[in-house]
Amino acid sequence: MKRLTWLVGPPGAGKSTFAKEQAARSPRVVELNTLLAPLVQPVGITKGVLRANGQLVQLIRDLELRPENLSLDPLLVVTGLVSEEILFADSEHEEVWLLLPPRERWEQQLRQRPIGKGATRQYNDYDYATYWYERFASWSAQGRDVVRLDPPYRPELLGSICS
Repeated sequence: MKRLTWLVGPPGAGKSTFAKEQAARSPRVVELNTLLAPLVQPVGITKGVLRANGQLVQLIRDLELRPENLSLDPLLVVTGLVSEEILFADSEHEEVWLLLPPRERWEQQLRQRPIGKGATRQYNDYDYATYWYERFASWSAQGRDVVRLDPPYRPELLGSICS
């Protein structure tokens, strides 16, 4: 793990669960969607989250990559949805981890994903989520420098939020 690691992937890919499990190995983990949830949950998922995530990525990068901070423990940031223009920087201290399960499994996970903790409603913005799945899947063809993650399938977690 580099000094600053960005964890991205489409909605329902399992980023929160993966980050929670990584917390034992990486004492510094932050999830941007957790920070933004109180602002966006009353109105649902909006494309404004993309802009907010981009601004948070730049803020974190500016703070964490200051020379005086390079000796701190590595930081894993769950960014979720963020554009390539913002995410891919030319820094030897950063890396991008892409959590992208096989399409069929991802669709199953997404369809059973609840909205918010304890919510009974299911996630329903499939077009937007599919757009992001396809966008992330294209990164390999574009030659993007990413570490592709595909953790083991855990059906017992379907329908729950592990954050």
